[in-house]
Amino acid sequence: MNNLYVFIDVSGNYDFSSKGTKFIVLTSILCSDICLGVIDLHKLKHELIDDGLDIAYFHAAEDRQTVRNRVFDIICSLGHIRIDSVIVDKKKTHPNLRPLSKFYPEMVEQLLKYPFNPKGLDIKQYDKLSIFVDSESPRSKERDTLVRAVKVALQPYLGNMPYSICMHPSSTHPYLQITDYCSWAIYKKWNDDDYRSYKRIMAFIKSEFDIFEQGALTWY
Repeated sequence: MNNLYVFIDVSGNYDFSSKGTKFIVLTSILCSDICLGVIDLHKLKHELIDDGLDIAYFHAAEDRQTVRNRVFDIICSLGHIRIDSVIVDKKKTHPNLRPLSKFYPEMVEQLLKYPFNPKGLDIKQYDKLSIFVDSESPRSKERDTLVRAVKVALQPYLGNMPYSICMHPSSTHPYLQITDYCSWAIYKKWNDDDYRSYKRIMAFIKSEFDIFEQGALTWY
């Protein structure tokens, strides 16, 4: 079966105030092969453990820079991945759009329309779509809202194609960890003006949409 896989991660927090992060970044990775790079990540994990670092899985925000460098070495070898990202300037986000029930549907729609529109991927070549979303939040209501948003965003593009949506911790899937790394790299560019990691993956980025780029009004 010729499957298309989509992995989604969110970087930044939902604190819409001066105390929160400047941006929220939603990132997706699309690919048809989920085996490439997995053995390399597995080997790297055990090399690090052998060297005395007790690491359960890779998480960009928490990993040491030396670890990040080696993970990005592996990601850079994955020429088959497509990265799309939506950038949300939180201070430009209207208060009416901030509830998750409204925020998720709008941003997920914007995220997925680039790879799934007629000028993006040829969806008809695939037999099934499998979507994995990083389930960082413990609140079931928030997870359900995100799943519904993904379903609604995909409806115009899939026709009768079968699909599944799984919300799993990134620790359970190497490609969720890869997506976490890529989303973090894009987030660091926007939030901290740090381009080091971004430059390593930019060749794989097909869309990077600042959704409020034209907006001038800020709310805090």
